[in-house]
Amino acid sequence: MGAFRLPSTDQTLPATASASAWFAGAIIVGTVAFNAGLAFLNGHVFPTGATVVMASEALLLFAAGLACRNYLTMNHVALLGLLVAYALALAATRSIAIPGTPFDPKSARDIVIPVIFFLLGRAVGDIRAADRIVLFVTGLLFVVALLEYLSLSTYLSVFKVAQYYIARGTLEASSHSLNVSEGLMVSGVRPEEQGRTLLPFLGGHRVSSLFLEPSTLGNYGAIVALWGAVRTRMTRQIYFWTILGALALVVLSDTRVAAFLALVGLIVLLLPPRLTTPAVFVLPFATIFALCVFAAWTGPVNGKLEVEGLGLYDRLLYSGRVLMSFDIYHWFGLNVSTAQTFDSGYGYVISNFGIVGFALLWTLFMSLRGRTPYFLAFRNVMGVFFAALLCISASQFTIKLAATLWFLLGVLSVAQEPKLAKRFGTARTQLAPPRRIERGWFGTPAGTAPELSVTNKFRRA
Repeated sequence: MGAFRLPSTDQTLPATASASAWFAGAIIVGTVAFNAGLAFLNGHVFPTGATVVMASEALLLFAAGLACRNYLTMNHVALLGLLVAYALALAATRSIAIPGTPFDPKSARDIVIPVIFFLLGRAVGDIRAADRIVLFVTGLLFVVALLEYLSLSTYLSVFKVAQYYIARGTLEASSHSLNVSEGLMVSGVRPEEQGRTLLPFLGGHRVSSLFLEPSTLGNYGAIVALWGAVRTRMTRQIYFWTILGALALVVLSDTRVAAFLALVGLIVLLLPPRLTTPAVFVLPFATIFALCVFAAWTGPVNGKLEVEGLGLYDRLLYSGRVLMSFDIYHWFGLNVSTAQTFDSGYGYVISNFGIVGFALLWTLFMSLRGRTPYFLAFRNVMGVFFAALLCISASQFTIKLAATLWFLLGVLSVAQEPKLAKRFGTARTQLAPPRRIERGWFGTPAGTAPELSVTNKFRRA
């Protein structure tokens, strides 16, 4: 699904595994749409706040963990436990050592999301099911995006966006918050002095769709476009509708960084992983150094540390200045930043996990392995995506974006080489039982993709 034709040599699993795929698909749809659902409830049924948002995320995480529960091993549990314990220990230390600092377990959630959804993807293990999920979610986002663009008043009457973000504490309850961007999130309309970059004739309205804010929609589109590109390389069939739908989301949201990352990611996909892996491994650390040099070169801060403009230059400068304001305690995650770090992803990560913790997490990410070079290529592309986006944002840690990203990585990590059977011409292939059979959501075999083995007769040939 999403391509003109899917070859029969793609990875296949038993038909009974589709039950797990449907459940996983429902979870992915939930991570994308739950904010829109809460906005509807807040505007029409009952008020929602930060507690309801956290409870919704916890429910989605619980469902994902339940779906892949039979795939979890003691190694998975031990690793996840250690990472969560490390994040909670730093949060507790900051709370105890610094008077007035509340205990914030959010950093632990940031670790749980990638682990659980990566394992969910491996547990499903059906790459064609992932294609269908991606195409369905992209189509759903595009339909709502069209509704928003063509009839903004109808969209806002259903999803009262500004009121929802005020209720959850993201925006201040002021007339400015309610009036700016015509009731959308503050970033929902490009200022006239800045203007739209992607297809300017579309106007200043930046479409948000079910994400309720445009940046995440654009970033999602970039991820899906790159997924379509890597699947095109795997199958040698163009994933036309997947790529077209994803690029449409990037354009409608006018997310310039996402468009740039999609282009850079395509170049990385075309390069051999043996060349890109070392470069991607050092990329975030080189970027941190470059941001600090950039901030130092521009001189000291005059007044309060804040974003001084709307352009990329201003946002990069702010991110570098946040890092330059850190002392040794910030760099080791023992002190909270006095500056707002949502617009400085590296500042957010380092102040929550410390530079040592960040290095450990990045090393774990780059140590992920799959069964094909396509996984390594996609992992490296997502590494570039992370390293670049951390310069200006910490949005990639939110469940509404991270769930899809890590789910796709997990599915691709167990995908078989599509042309494996063709190498042996008309050779008979059989499914060799894996060393350990995982039990799926309804007790059916899932999670461990079958390995193809060729009879001795054809091995000798």
